[in-house]
Amino acid sequence: MSEENLPDLEGRVIAIYVAGAPPVIQNGVVLEHASFVRQGGRLFVIGRTPEYSAHNLEWSIKLQSGVPWDAVLHYMIFDSYEDYITRCRSWNPSWWKRLFGY
Repeated sequence: MSEENLPDLEGRVIAIYVAGAPPVIQNGVVLEHASFVRQGGRLFVIGRTPEYSAHNLEWSIKLQSGVPWDAVLHYMIFDSYEDYITRCRSWNPSWWKRLFGY
């Protein structure tokens, strides 16, 4: 994907799933105030971990974070922080999914 065709992240929240992710981020990385930045010759999407996290990662709240764009397998863009929170809170997995973690 050329840099001219990058998604518009202004005012939105992005959830990113990374190839070969370590266990701590296998459920994805969520960033607010995200933007694209070139660092060390690579394109990164950087932003801040939102206060509300569906993955219970309180230790990372409001920390600056970045993901190399060439490692992204899948991403979802939420219209706003409120849209992200609403969708997270509406997710109600069955007891089977909660038990087995999928």
